[in-house]
Amino acid sequence: MRPIERGNIPRDDNDQIITVSNHRQWRKHLIDRIGKYCSYCEMALYDSPQVEHVIAQNIDSSRNLDWDNLVLACGPCNRTKSNTPCPPETHYLPDIHNTYLAFGHYLGNNTKTGEPAAYITTKSSSHSLMQIDKAINTINLCGLNKDTSSDVRTACDFRWKYRLEAITSALLWKQKWDDWGSHSHSQDFINLLCDAALGKGFFSIWFYIFEAEPSIKKSLIEAFPNTALDCFDSSNDYNPVARNAPDDI
Repeated sequence: MRPIERGNIPRDDNDQIITVSNHRQWRKHLIDRIGKYCSYCEMALYDSPQVEHVIAQNIDSSRNLDWDNLVLACGPCNRTKSNTPCPPETHYLPDIHNTYLAFGHYLGNNTKTGEPAAYITTKSSSHSLMQIDKAINTINLCGLNKDTSSDVRTACDFRWKYRLEAITSALLWKQKWDDWGSHSHSQDFINLLCDAALGKGFFSIWFYIFEAEPSIKKSLIEAFPNTALDCFDSSNDYNPVARNAPDDI
């Protein structure tokens, strides 16, 4: 999950703070700030990005229009999360924590064919029990580990499929980088790679595949709009660091 920095409330051309009467009116501003990606599963949102309340409307209606209570979400994440409470004490949130550190992925096989069929979000195993519990809570919050690959005829949630496409593409780009991209016209190669990553979404997958390549990690951080810079140490090869040290990520 990509950590994001939403930034201050947008202002108009006269430098006045923008006000809205419906939370959906923040959609364009959110896209401009954090890109057309689901803030939870990281899927690229080419159609109908949903403006999602971090604190649900029926929990605190006074925050219905608050800029700092809104993110973008895909349909599956938004529907699954619904009105479930998700305080930062029990869940990892992309605008508060370094959510890149909280999660990993694994390759799932089709239960009928045994062939690789899905790329599924899971908890990171390198943290304390409390942190692992928070990661599991967050996965359950949005159904990030849902896998419908065994019955695609009736499925309407294909996040697992788009993750698989992203990891497949990222691995191909990594092979090309190892073969020749790092030796010739490397910045041109990185620019094309970032364009491919932006088109697919899933920042965390690309960042993980290129974790040994600081120049590519830097470019990915800069390419995906308002990735939280304080979550990656520019003095140490852009390796991820805790956002809420020393007690939490």
